[in-house]
Amino acid sequence: MKKKQKKSQGAYFPSKSVKKLWDEKIGKNKEILVENIPFKDFVGLAFLINIIVIALVVLIQRFLPPRIPLFYGLPEGEEQLVSSLSLIIPSLASLIIMIMNIILSYFLKNEFLKKFLIITAIGAGLFSTITTIKIVSLVGSF
Repeated sequence: MKKKQKKSQGAYFPSKSVKKLWDEKIGKNKEILVENIPFKDFVGLAFLINIIVIALVVLIQRFLPPRIPLFYGLPEGEEQLVSSLSLIIPSLASLIIMIMNIILSYFLKNEFLKKFLIITAIGAGLFSTITTIKIVSLVGSF
């Protein structure tokens, strides 16, 4: 007799090796994940600042023009312009970089590489905050 296989309806079922890795590395040791982050105070501050910048961009929408320049690397004109809500893109990108680097640093054994990844994440957060504040100060009508 043939076994009937269940079809997954959009759900992700990780393989046994992924489940095993999760249980060994993170599942049982969630507190260790936070303890092993180098410069965790600075990481927390950078994370908080990015969240605050996102909230401020959402709150000051009425003071910003509907289209603002964000992509300065593109040729001048319409290509640089995006909606004012798109100012959250730099902070969201730095949050994603920060989360990915924290996860990667957990799996590394080399302390130098761990610190390098964390400093890179903090730098990305700093630069995205500076970029957003600079754009808001240039185009905002307060």
